[in-house]
Amino acid sequence: MTKAAKHDASAVNGADITRGLAAYVVGSRFEDIPAEVRHEAVRSLINCIGCCVAGSRHETVDAAVAALKDLGATGDAVVLGRGERFDPMNATLINGISSAVLDFDATQFKRTNIHPSGPVLPPLLGYMTAHKVSGRDFLHAYILAIEVACRLANGVFGEVNPGWHVTGATGGIGAAAGIGKLLGLDTEKMVAAFGIAATQAGGLREMYGTMCKSFTPGRTAQNGYLAAMLAARGFDSAERGIEGDKGLAMVMTGRPAEHEILHDLGKQFEIMFNIYKPFACAIVSHAAIDGALQLRKAHSITVDKIAGVHLLVSPPTLALAGKREPRTGLESKFSVYQGVALALQYGDADPRRFEDSYAVDPALAALRALVTTDVDAKLAKDQAEVTITLTDGRVVKTRVEHAVGSLVNPMSDADLDDKFRGLCEEALPKDKIMKLLALCRDCERLPDASVIASAAAIDSK
Repeated sequence: MTKAAKHDASAVNGADITRGLAAYVVGSRFEDIPAEVRHEAVRSLINCIGCCVAGSRHETVDAAVAALKDLGATGDAVVLGRGERFDPMNATLINGISSAVLDFDATQFKRTNIHPSGPVLPPLLGYMTAHKVSGRDFLHAYILAIEVACRLANGVFGEVNPGWHVTGATGGIGAAAGIGKLLGLDTEKMVAAFGIAATQAGGLREMYGTMCKSFTPGRTAQNGYLAAMLAARGFDSAERGIEGDKGLAMVMTGRPAEHEILHDLGKQFEIMFNIYKPFACAIVSHAAIDGALQLRKAHSITVDKIAGVHLLVSPPTLALAGKREPRTGLESKFSVYQGVALALQYGDADPRRFEDSYAVDPALAALRALVTTDVDAKLAKDQAEVTITLTDGRVVKTRVEHAVGSLVNPMSDADLDDKFRGLCEEALPKDKIMKLLALCRDCERLPDASVIASAAAIDSK
């Protein structure tokens, strides 16, 4: 074993978190990734590509695309679901925004609610515009990028967060890991890439319910991409950008990063804790929405029969989705009151319902006003109790132990395929949707994974 290899191996077992993660990424082999992890990565890919294609039609993306055109951006990299082409960095920005604007993207529901795909997939797609990358290498880089982003989110923030958008705080380091892997960076340069990404970390939870919420993963994706490219050219950074006295963890939380970040690297994979949303809104609302839908169906409830609705929810539900009177579609995604009202009125909570017209609809506002809440600290984030009092005096109630879409009650491959087709149907013709889905499912066997982005494009504008 070389001196450098010995140093890298010891770093993984020690407290040197930045170097330990970097050494793991550099040394990881595709052959060591278990089949079930690779399968989960394909599921995650399908979900994220679908969200990007559907999100590309949103006014948030229209505004961002127009701004880039004002700045003279141009190039050959695909903007998923649209006809514009930009340079890889700016295509990464737009695809990152598109991935998150519907709040329908995957969530790592372990300790934080990081959305890891949005910051790490768009840079990989952008990089492949000018570099041939096999499906195996692409999928490997994607898995590693998610691994780094999620381990850092959970080990830096845990359950206590002063208000950072964790996707923006650690997603860029994950993106740097993915691009760095494709670039073949050595450990020293990977450490530098992580530090360059860490010094750009940001994102504020105050922005939830605005266009900036989805801007964060887009910008974070760019930052991580740039970090790896700079490091490849010899651009340096502090060696302990994550765990240093004035590094990411201490500055953002006032606490040191947990050494458990490095625990079981290569044995336990964070992507296995991904969950995929059946409802296009904040994940902490899903248990309450699920309960409302169950009662609506079981008792044939129509809104004219509802006298009141009471929700017993976990503390994060109101902390993240407690907007009582949303004014816009984006705000309504962070309102458990609106989510439950939509479920009771329409029997779903898909992207069509989280538009401005629904947020200001007087009938929904009146139904929303009937919803009251209490918090129970003993409830997990995927649990809720829903009680509906009917106008005839009857009271019906249900407890959701694990919301649909959760780890215990997950969406199947067929469910994800249905979600994907529904997300893409307004942007792409049916034959193209089926081709794109097949390419994603067959990703591991593709000689050139850039065909995935190409299949999600439409004619240039």
